[in-house]
Amino acid sequence: MSSITISGLASGLDTNAIVDGLLSIERIPLTQLQSRATTLTAARDTVNTITARLGTLKSASQALASPTQFTTMKASSSDAAIVATATGAAQPGALDVTVKSLAQSQRTYSNPLASSTDPLGMTGTISMQVGAGAPIDVAVAATDSITDVAAKISASGARVSAAVVFDGTSYRLQTRGLDTGAANAMTFAETGLSLGLSAPANTAQAATDAWVVVDGIDIKRGTNQVSGIVPGLTLSLTKVTSAPVTIQLDADPDALSKKVQSLVTAYNDAVSAAQSAAGFGSLKAQNSELAGDSSIRTSLDKLARSLSGNVPGTSGKYTTLASIGLSSTKDGRLQLDSAKLSAAMAASPSAVSALFVNDPATAQVGAMKGLMSTIDQLATNGTSVLRTRSESLTRLTTRLSLDQERIQRHLVQYETMLRKQFGDMEIMVARFKSSLGTVGSGSSSQGST
Repeated sequence: MSSITISGLASGLDTNAIVDGLLSIERIPLTQLQSRATTLTAARDTVNTITARLGTLKSASQALASPTQFTTMKASSSDAAIVATATGAAQPGALDVTVKSLAQSQRTYSNPLASSTDPLGMTGTISMQVGAGAPIDVAVAATDSITDVAAKISASGARVSAAVVFDGTSYRLQTRGLDTGAANAMTFAETGLSLGLSAPANTAQAATDAWVVVDGIDIKRGTNQVSGIVPGLTLSLTKVTSAPVTIQLDADPDALSKKVQSLVTAYNDAVSAAQSAAGFGSLKAQNSELAGDSSIRTSLDKLARSLSGNVPGTSGKYTTLASIGLSSTKDGRLQLDSAKLSAAMAASPSAVSALFVNDPATAQVGAMKGLMSTIDQLATNGTSVLRTRSESLTRLTTRLSLDQERIQRHLVQYETMLRKQFGDMEIMVARFKSSLGTVGSGSSSQGST
């Protein structure tokens, strides 16, 4: 606004107050627009929050939609020498595993040297080869110490690390393979040097495979993370065993219950955000712009329908989610009866799986596919209901911003005009009063003569 001020001394009027009053009246539409813009911005943010919560619900649905994720298995080991983990691809059962040897990486040393920092006085090349990989050469200068050579080897790009070790009397260059397994054995060739890396006696530890015996069958792997023995099972080997270790694989109903509970929590979070936004029953909408909003109400209805009714392809006792303990409440939320779910899993795990899992291999279509498809229609796709609503609110907010800028410009012009008009009036009043004073003075002088 203009910084021009008018005193009103000539007219006796508080002209500044008059101008401010006129401006405050003219500013009413701007204040209304600002209030509406704030409401619209909050409404858009609320819609985006609902969208984000639906995204979380979709992730919880995906964790129950695939056969491997739905079938939750647990693995136990009778000895800490083997740590066993399982995924849904594993099948119940037991294995006897004996660890004959662990996978190791190669360690090779140089001949002993009197100093780690004195120049070697030799010029040449160390050629290193890891497994069947291409040889990598490291150039050694006469001024290099073994500390320098160690740094060059570590920086060479080969899967080899090097350091200097001190045995209390002399120093040695230590080379270590970065990968375990016989396929990663290192070989050295020296040209112009006599460090002794190629001497067989200087290899303190050979690169070896892990060796386990599973139910009498010899199995070797290049690492101590042994997988692929049976689907879904990984064995982490920590030490050699003298007797077989029993690995037990079992279904884990508690883990499944936690996944279903995560679905319930995500669903209820989305529903709670939607109901708070648009209003529900006696609950008043938090934002007037979204009160009774059709896009939000539609979303709530479609979510509820996606999890109700019979699941296609199911038969018998378990054909609905409610039949295994996942049911709707009067306020539109979900609740889980964990005991009922556990009982259903114990009675017929395949029937419970059919209610959730989408498996193209068996043409099984569970409820999670429908739920995820509904979420895409509501929140994820480019033309989804909530995304379209958010974009419309954004466009309206942008238009209001332009209207505010237009009114702001008008107010600046209007204030300038008012202050000029009142300023001109004050000047005219002052001149008028001055002229009256002059006339009065002239009349007095003529009377006295």
